[in-house]
Amino acid sequence: MNNNWNSNSRFDKAAESWDESPRRTALAMNVFAALQRMVPFQKRWNIMEAGCGTGLLTLPAARLVKSVLGVDPSPGMLDILNKKAAAEKFQNITTRVSDLLSISKNHCPEAPFDCLFSSMTLHHIKDAAAAVRIMASLLAPGGFLAIADLDEEDGFFHDNEEEEVHHGFSRTAVEEMLIAAGCSNIRFDTATAVTKTNRAGKEKTYTIFLAVAEAPNC
Repeated sequence: MNNNWNSNSRFDKAAESWDESPRRTALAMNVFAALQRMVPFQKRWNIMEAGCGTGLLTLPAARLVKSVLGVDPSPGMLDILNKKAAAEKFQNITTRVSDLLSISKNHCPEAPFDCLFSSMTLHHIKDAAAAVRIMASLLAPGGFLAIADLDEEDGFFHDNEEEEVHHGFSRTAVEEMLIAAGCSNIRFDTATAVTKTNRAGKEKTYTIFLAVAEAPNC
């Protein structure tokens, strides 16, 4: 069952050149900087990244913690991540091919996690609320859930008009999903912004939010 709108083959084909986009790498760097501001990473932590892609966030996060599990439905993306991790001699990164809605505690022996984060992933998942619930369920008591994605946009951010995605999210909707998942102490920041010529041919700036919430301490 495909729980994502986008086929994995599209991302497999794009994997080799994924990191060559200056806009994409800058976005990742800015999201990671926001993560560091809002999440108190600790060396003893075991964390997970959902929709890790080629590891633009996974690798820098691995320098801050004990271990990272990178999960992504695209084998091609994970192949690039694994090659990068090996080249830089990381020994605390593991990867798993899976879509987020197929992950559960029973199939994720590394859980619970001290932090679980995702960046620009949620808008690709049909049932975003279910994805948030699953991510929250994988947290240790008091663990942090961090989600970066597009603020609600005009529908022209993605270049392919046939690509099925959520057109970003209102922060109120994200807060409601986090509350429904049992999270508390929810806060938002604007992690970065992307200025591009959109599909309508207009230059426009799109903002990326970072939402951070905590699991109950029980």
